[in-house]
Amino acid sequence: MFKKLGAKISGAVKSVLGAIKGFFTHWNRPAEGSYVPSKEVVAYSVGGMGVQFMAVICNNVVLASTCLLLGSIYGMKPTTLAILGFINAGVTIVMQPLKSWLIDNTPGNKGKARPWLLWLSIPSAVLLTALAYMDPGWNEVTLAIVVGLIFIIMNFVYQFYLGQYTMLAQLISPNSQERANIISISSLVYSLAPTITGALFPQIAKLFELEQLDQNFYRTIFPIFTVLGVLMTLIAYFGTKERVIVPKNYEKKVKFWDAMKKIVRNKYLWILNITTWFQFGRGAVTGVIMWIYIYILQNADLQSVLSLVMGTASGIGMFMAPFLIKFFGKRNVAIFSNMIMAAASALLIIFPSNVVLLFVSTYIVFWGAAVQIISQPAMNADALDYQQYATGDRFEGMSGNLGMIGQIIALGTGFIIPAIYEVNGLLDDYDILYDPVVRNPLFRTLAIIATIFGVLCAVPFFFWDLSEKKHKKMIEELKERAARENILNGYEHESVLSSGENFDGTDSLQVEEAYQKEGESDVVADAENAEVTTDETASEQIDDKEV
Repeated sequence: MFKKLGAKISGAVKSVLGAIKGFFTHWNRPAEGSYVPSKEVVAYSVGGMGVQFMAVICNNVVLASTCLLLGSIYGMKPTTLAILGFINAGVTIVMQPLKSWLIDNTPGNKGKARPWLLWLSIPSAVLLTALAYMDPGWNEVTLAIVVGLIFIIMNFVYQFYLGQYTMLAQLISPNSQERANIISISSLVYSLAPTITGALFPQIAKLFELEQLDQNFYRTIFPIFTVLGVLMTLIAYFGTKERVIVPKNYEKKVKFWDAMKKIVRNKYLWILNITTWFQFGRGAVTGVIMWIYIYILQNADLQSVLSLVMGTASGIGMFMAPFLIKFFGKRNVAIFSNMIMAAASALLIIFPSNVVLLFVSTYIVFWGAAVQIISQPAMNADALDYQQYATGDRFEGMSGNLGMIGQIIALGTGFIIPAIYEVNGLLDDYDILYDPVVRNPLFRTLAIIATIFGVLCAVPFFFWDLSEKKHKKMIEELKERAARENILNGYEHESVLSSGENFDGTDSLQVEEAYQKEGESDVVADAENAEVTTDETASEQIDDKEV
């Protein structure tokens, strides 16, 4: 028995070592059947840490009463924050068509995602940092106006920036499993950012009189981590390429209404968008994690430890996701992860005051959400490939307009959680959260919401029938179409990848030059052979005459 166990352990170790060796073996050129070299995966992943450092700062200034800066420090009421969120969502809906059009008509030849990382990283950092420098002495109206204006601008700039990093993973390779692998690896790497800040921020807060309720704490961490975010984002921009299968003469000019007529027929995009309508409630129990740290545990050291532990849920979920996808398929993984989140939340309906169970439940919910960080972008990329297969168009930007329906729904649902807070007595005095008599009924209600909406998020995926096998056949067909069009247009030796590379990672222009040189060499060789033949013939004729 011990020999068999030892053999299995040895085999697992050799497999891991082999994977590590293979990773460095393909540092400059991708493995057979893949498109992305290892160095590019590293660049995308490290750049993701920069994006996540910015996301951590953004998560500290959400328009919700759970936000310590806006709620506890600035004293903004839950209803005020909800109204600002309503207005912000309305502006987002109005601006979405422009954003989607800009994506699909991005100027230049750097792709649809990468340029926006370069253009919007610095403005995002400036806007996020500005939110830490409001004056708590301002009256409620002034504070609401200033914060609201910053959020309206930031929602377009920062959300655009954040979305394009996610989109880049969908464009980095036409191989569905490779995309999932890259999203998984990058997610594991960039998840270090919130893990680091989760452990570091409570310790930094100790340097200030009121700790995490001290405005100077935010004025310190915001500029430091947004600047770090910008610098690391640039690594993703300069170190990656976008690869979609298109013919050499493909034009990416997109007309709004023509695109929308085609997109609304894509059932896979509808499935992905419908499930997002319910995600606001699915994570209801996770929104109180900061309250637990501040109002229940009241221990910065314990908070640091628990933040590290909680961070492992995301890491484990993102690590497991590509393996789950490979063995069970994206559809089944999406259904399972949503259902397990609902089941974990249901436990808190019965035991809302059990702190240990609350952390276990929240841990499982974070795990399920992490799995979907990998599966949903991969499914969205497959849906866009299907769009190209069905109509011949790439609509990475315009496809986002289907999300406008969800945003309109969110205008109403965004008031549900704040209303639950206020019904349970939480207005502008957050100190009542110290009282379990107030706290426990609130947590139970949030658990009911999370359970119901977790199930609703799973239901649309039962109608997903775009299997991995079906997607692979589509990609092969797209390659053949693009190659035929290249031949018809005189680009016989050009790549069908937008990056200009061949499928082995070599540059198509270099291959073309080599082909031309080879052709020239053949011509010269033929000429030399012809000269030799002529000389030999002449010599034979001379010999005949002499004879």
